[in-house]
Amino acid sequence: MNTRFGWLLLALCMGLHPAWSATFPERPVRMLVGFAAGGITDITARQVAEGMSRALGQPVVVDNRTGAGGNIASAELARAQPDGYTIMLASPGQLVVNPLTQKSLGFDPKTPFTLLSLVNESPFVLVVPANSRFKSVPEMVAWGKTHEAGLSFASPGLGTTMHIAGEMLKVMAGVPAVHVPYRGGAQSTADLVAGRVDFMIDSAGAVAAQVQGGQLRVLAVASGRELPQYPDAPLLSSLYPGLEASSWLGLVGPPGLPEEVQRTLLRAVEQAVSQPQYVQMLTTRGSIPASAGPAAFSALLVKERARVERTVVKAGLRLD
Repeated sequence: MNTRFGWLLLALCMGLHPAWSATFPERPVRMLVGFAAGGITDITARQVAEGMSRALGQPVVVDNRTGAGGNIASAELARAQPDGYTIMLASPGQLVVNPLTQKSLGFDPKTPFTLLSLVNESPFVLVVPANSRFKSVPEMVAWGKTHEAGLSFASPGLGTTMHIAGEMLKVMAGVPAVHVPYRGGAQSTADLVAGRVDFMIDSAGAVAAQVQGGQLRVLAVASGRELPQYPDAPLLSSLYPGLEASSWLGLVGPPGLPEEVQRTLLRAVEQAVSQPQYVQMLTTRGSIPASAGPAAFSALLVKERARVERTVVKAGLRLD
């Protein structure tokens, strides 16, 4: 009698034990993406998901939850069970810009998402139309300070990393400039080429074709290190200390993800980003692979938030 009761109790306890205690993963993993299919975030997510699927022995399925600058996907992750079966490929907008500039996120801006690893980095450049009067950034800034019309700069949309980068230049250089937001990178680049705006700060990969085709010129590199393809372009940080801008993507989980699940996912993403096909995909788009782990990811976020917050406060940005 007691033996039968003991086996029954053991069976009940096993049934009530959290799902992550079993061998993880035992079913497909869902990777949330806050942006539409076909964009660089989605393309990167699918490459990473493919590599992780091989490493985990279970499908990692990309789920595009678009809208509100990525907030819809972030809110869903914030509500997800901490079992490892829902993760998200996050952008700087989702983890840094939106919580600082928007009141209505759909989730608590202080949500402690579980940081797993960065997967790539995209260095930024400051570009102008090929026939622009400006031959250097200081020349452009000086013109903007002495002409009533001022400067204008493009971005793929309000709150994007490109928008914040332009605001950083305004604040740190002390130059007036009107932000002109577009509905995507294709439109903003097209209007810059046509000379309808004065400059844009965007990823080197996004404007590489136009630079190589002679439609745009690179005046400066906005990321923290020089780019070999633009040896004559100075770093913006050498002109305006502290002015650095680049984009990145990182894998995150819901709050409270168990350590053993974190380790399994981290090993899988490290294998995924080391695959030759992934590295080649990034290289052709002007990005570089990054596999930094939680500690480096956390340090980057602290640095990014401090830098963006300074700009947000000084510029009085609200994006609600």
